[in-house]
Amino acid sequence: MIKILLAVLLFLPGKVCADGINELSDHAIAATIKTLAKAFVQTVDLEKFKAKHIRSLSRMTEEKFQKRYIEIYGVLKDIPAELRIKYGVAERLDRTQAIRDIGHLDKTDLAQIIDGIPDQAVIKHVKIYIRKNVDQAKDQIFLQQIDSLWKKITQKA
Repeated sequence: MIKILLAVLLFLPGKVCADGINELSDHAIAATIKTLAKAFVQTVDLEKFKAKHIRSLSRMTEEKFQKRYIEIYGVLKDIPAELRIKYGVAERLDRTQAIRDIGHLDKTDLAQIIDGIPDQAVIKHVKIYIRKNVDQAKDQIFLQQIDSLWKKITQKA
């Protein structure tokens, strides 16, 4: 089967082939991320994990919660409507309701939510994460180069 797939990909025009490979790799990356997330959910002490995050939310100001929730909603808004309704995912959510909702979640619920996140949403956030870390690495390398240059200048003086 793999040989047939490779043969087909070799004979397709370059752009189509590249797009197909990109789609396959995007799907593979998203599937890997989702599998790792579900493995985490299955192995973590969920009650302890929820309690820790509920405590964190309880200490958080409503303003800080709203800023963080906007980021989380950016991912969760793409899950199917029936899951958004079932788990109370809404554009507007207050901290108290979020605490209540988290308290009711079990491992099956979390697996359904993870499975419901579209691959493209996962890929979008993976690319943002990679871009951010690459930019930070570039900044760090630039700072190291400046530091190295400064040391050379001061040693010659």
